[in-house]
Amino acid sequence: MSKKIHVNPILKKELVVGSRSMKMAWVIMGLNAFLAIIVLLVLSITNLSANMNGYDYSRLMWLFPILGGTECAMLSLIIPIITSGSISGERERQTLDIMLTTPISPFSIAVGKLGSAMVVVMMYLISSIPIMAIAFVLGGMSWWALFGLFGMYIYLGIYVGSVGIFCSSVVKKSVAATILTIAIGIGIIVVTAVLFYVVVAMQSAVETAHGNIYNGPGAFSFIMMLNPYSPVFDFMLRVMTGNGIGRILKEAGTKSSLILSIANHWILWSVVLNMLISLGFLKLASKKIAATKNHK
Repeated sequence: MSKKIHVNPILKKELVVGSRSMKMAWVIMGLNAFLAIIVLLVLSITNLSANMNGYDYSRLMWLFPILGGTECAMLSLIIPIITSGSISGERERQTLDIMLTTPISPFSIAVGKLGSAMVVVMMYLISSIPIMAIAFVLGGMSWWALFGLFGMYIYLGIYVGSVGIFCSSVVKKSVAATILTIAIGIGIIVVTAVLFYVVVAMQSAVETAHGNIYNGPGAFSFIMMLNPYSPVFDFMLRVMTGNGIGRILKEAGTKSSLILSIANHWILWSVVLNMLISLGFLKLASKKIAATKNHK
């Protein structure tokens, strides 16, 4: 006797509703069209440069970071739009009260909404494989790099999506939730970067004042692990150069073998840390939804 696969009811509902609309199909087509335009522009610039200075095939390797960065930026904008209206949209349509009367737990609601957003992300990533493959065929990249990059996008989608669902549960209007999601994302990037560089500057100033040689940021470099985009940067760096953030820290003068060992596995540690933060956002969102249910 076969067992019935249990599917999150919220995810199932979102998939059924989404399959009846052409809006997401148009969005995916538009995103892929934009990627195709980027490819054509890069190839045109490369050919123009070849006519003047001779053809340099190594320049085609820049297709990878250009397309990868472009797709990362697009997902960072699209995912907040999708997820930030997940709870607030139900509230605006006055369907949240009905949803809260069901036996579905608030956490399952949050996870289901995130799951539906990730399905859209997966659809987009699959549809973009032919365009992204151009960078790997012309740039000489391996297929593991392509699918590894997609893995980074899925991780980033979960993180940004959880922030969007949290904001959607806190703010009543979808537009305001979208703005808040993007603001939190930018805030995390700016705060981690500024805090890191301030600490490095202070360390360097203290060491210089005492006449010592500055040996790099050391353990303070792990501040950047809180930046959700740092694993993506480390991955691209490894694909392009063969070395990651660990190599940068070593060249900066870091001597500790423990710090270098952790930095050499930057992607693993940063992804695990940020997934825990993502889980925290989902828990906070579920508590807010539960508070709404209890209030009713």
